[in-house]
Amino acid sequence: MATIRELFHNLGNKHNVITIGCGATQEVINECLASSGLTEEIRNNLLEIKNSLEKIIKSTLEADKIATEIHDRVYVIIDPDTEKVKKET
Repeated sequence: MATIRELFHNLGNKHNVITIGCGATQEVINECLASSGLTEEIRNNLLEIKNSLEKIIKSTLEADKIATEIHDRVYVIIDPDTEKVKKET
């Protein structure tokens, strides 16, 4: 079973894959949109995909803020190295 530290690390990695993948895909879409000869239907479909990717990126960034808040709350209570409840001081 993964440790708390590993779970947060893996979550961060997934966040990076999503945002980088969406950004790279948006760049390709921008290149396609800049090319001539696209039908109106294809142009509209590409713009719709681009808008969907922007929503994914926005949601991913919002999820990252929530994960950071959870991380901060958990690490105050639990030692990520031992996974034991920290003693109250």
